[in-house]
Amino acid sequence: MLGRRCPFLTALCAGLIVGVGYPFVDVGLACRTPSSEACVWGKAYFPLTLGVSVVVLGGAITGLLYVVLTWRRRHPSGDDAA
Repeated sequence: MLGRRCPFLTALCAGLIVGVGYPFVDVGLACRTPSSEACVWGKAYFPLTLGVSVVVLGGAITGLLYVVLTWRRRHPSGDDAA
């Protein structure tokens, strides 16, 4: 059971980090000029963007990374197989 849980938890943590981090980076880049229209709208829609980003972007990253990690576990590279 631990064999399946470890890749999922790793993928879930990476997905959460990307899903939560993206809106902060986006607003940070938009607010280099605090009076710009992109900064004002970015701050106004930040809670919505955060929620959508965690679900959509974080979910996609979690799923993709989980598939990659489980695939690598089942198919070791030629160097690892002795």
